[in-house]
Amino acid sequence: MKFAVVDIECTGGSFGSEKIIDIAIFILEDGEVVDQFVSLVNPEKPIDPYVTKLTGITNKMVRTAPKFYELAKRVVKITEDCTFVAHNISFDYRVFQQEFDALGFDYHRATLDTIPYAERIFPDWENYGLKTVSKELGLINTARHRAEGDARLTLDLLKVLFEKDRTSVFQEVQVAREASIQKNPFKEQVRDLQNKVGIYYIFNAADEIIYIGSSKDLQNSINRHFVADNKVALALQNEAVRLEIEDLGNEAIAEILFHKTVELHRPIYNAVKKKKLLNYGIFPEPRKSHTVEFVKVFPVRHQLPPLYFDSPKSLYPWLQRLMMEHKLDPATFLLDKDRGHYEKNVQPLQWKPEQQSMALFDMRKAMLPEEAILVGPGRKGQEKCAIIVEGGRVLGYTYFYLSTDGLNRAQLKKRMVDLDSDAYTIGVIGHFYRKGYLKR
Repeated sequence: MKFAVVDIECTGGSFGSEKIIDIAIFILEDGEVVDQFVSLVNPEKPIDPYVTKLTGITNKMVRTAPKFYELAKRVVKITEDCTFVAHNISFDYRVFQQEFDALGFDYHRATLDTIPYAERIFPDWENYGLKTVSKELGLINTARHRAEGDARLTLDLLKVLFEKDRTSVFQEVQVAREASIQKNPFKEQVRDLQNKVGIYYIFNAADEIIYIGSSKDLQNSINRHFVADNKVALALQNEAVRLEIEDLGNEAIAEILFHKTVELHRPIYNAVKKKKLLNYGIFPEPRKSHTVEFVKVFPVRHQLPPLYFDSPKSLYPWLQRLMMEHKLDPATFLLDKDRGHYEKNVQPLQWKPEQQSMALFDMRKAMLPEEAILVGPGRKGQEKCAIIVEGGRVLGYTYFYLSTDGLNRAQLKKRMVDLDSDAYTIGVIGHFYRKGYLKR
């Protein structure tokens, strides 16, 4: 079996308008690189300044480089009968198909994304960017943010993953080639869903929901089901007859409703549960008391925490502010292991400890404003999404236009869709509020 490990750099610009400026492909077969292709590409449009700053690739450098149509035949040939591999494949594969679409060629390959594969093999990493991959595995990237350097690093990562999980990955990608070029029956239905945020439902002939997905780019996510070639994807492709789409426009609402809906319907092809946005938790001790004497921090696995976060980078600064406000001593409120992680993730600040413990209720209250209307993106144009918080609890959400509706709490509450104010919902809203995605 052959794998085409790919990386590209692009001009930048709006979604769907990006053009390739740098391309690298390494063909891996039986653990050895048997072919490769590396080239700058003339995009026939200016490169955004931030891309030049990031990659070092200038307009002058690509001016005399071959145009993509001049390289297309070589790209098709070298990747033929290969599984297309990339780190964050949704970007590289989409731009590849975009470039070939402009030439009137329908480019499809079996695909393998090294990010979810690495997440499964190394579940405790803080993130899965190439910089972290290099640091965690001691791999060297000879040219960061250049196609050849990033592709070589992805190739080295793939070899490590194969060594640790070889049998599993071959089962995932060993499929009939004709299945990988099956046409998407919903292609027309999703044509206008670029960058749309929401949830989608795939039904079988018996009108049963067989898959529920959520995405920040509904078009791309739905299309990927019909170019993927693992066993589960092929089975889903064979059964899919109807698609329903829920355009929510807001990432926070989509994250909350997706997990609620999957838990309710438990579709057959959602058997491998999608990793949640918030994968870390604060676990208070003692657990049966309303008074917290100290806390533990763990990745969320079997036990559910009362306080959810996406990563230690956001969790420990929040915990520091909480301890400062309630005058708690980190030396006693955190265990030895957590104190070490805490010190790595926060700026050192000093205060005089006065308390030995705090109420769990107060910890939960600190996750959200006491009373607020949190406003974020809506579904289209000037529409906004309003999330209503009262008494530190999430009541629900609705959509409105600031110019015509204003922020009338009573009216918004009448129109809102109720939400369960459980720990995960509060964690999600708190996460997007701290990021600035939701604002008061």
